[in-house]
Amino acid sequence: MMQDSDQQAMTNRFAAPPIPIDFSEDGAAGKLPPTPLSDSWQRHVSTIDWNSSSILHDLRSPLGTVFAGAEMLMELDPLPTQAKRLAANIFRAASRMRELLADLTDASCGNKPIFAICKIRDVIIAASEAASPAAEKQNVQILNNVPVHLEMPLKRFRIERVFFNLITNALEAMPLGGKIRIGARKAGACVLIDVEDTGPGIPRGIRDRLFEPFVTAGKDLGLGLGLALSRQSVRDHGGNMWTEPATGAHFVVRLPLERDEDVS
Repeated sequence: MMQDSDQQAMTNRFAAPPIPIDFSEDGAAGKLPPTPLSDSWQRHVSTIDWNSSSILHDLRSPLGTVFAGAEMLMELDPLPTQAKRLAANIFRAASRMRELLADLTDASCGNKPIFAICKIRDVIIAASEAASPAAEKQNVQILNNVPVHLEMPLKRFRIERVFFNLITNALEAMPLGGKIRIGARKAGACVLIDVEDTGPGIPRGIRDRLFEPFVTAGKDLGLGLGLALSRQSVRDHGGNMWTEPATGAHFVVRLPLERDEDVS
């Protein structure tokens, strides 16, 4: 249960100037206007934030049960190999959901994720492993050709989500099998990471608006937010993301090797 002081802190947070969110192609536009919020709108937003915080709190208990149950199943002996694999998949999914909840909780409390020196290959491996159950089911190979030595300061879980989104998007485009190739190379003070698949490519109708919010095609349950949020995460690191011409879909993620102190 959250204290009154916590609720008041969340309410006060929405009286501050709006946070600039940039979804434009050139990065020069897209800031929200610094107009004051009306009292009714502040109450509406505060209610949403309070409900979201309550949901985050209430999800922890059932998710903890799933996590613990999967962990216990993995330790049972004897247990059929297939059952162990399913338990491991449930365990990884629950672990990922716990990290997401922790990230969302930190954000709702105004806490900023901490930069840490990471090997980008390890980050991509973690994202690939999270997507591996679907990849195996669809007979899709994820080929990681990223060099071992490339390191950079990252808010690790946010960048891991970027590559998880790119990989799962590629999987959705290749239900009958294919390959996802991921490579990286240095380019001056940055690293360029290529994620390319052998699917049908980006639909012509959305190519020019691919990174805009709520733009999607061919997904029954897609909201069209994954790529927009992913590119915003990359830009928050001082980098960028774009597409390149290819037979399938080809995304390029640029990340700086050194942290810019102006990047929060």
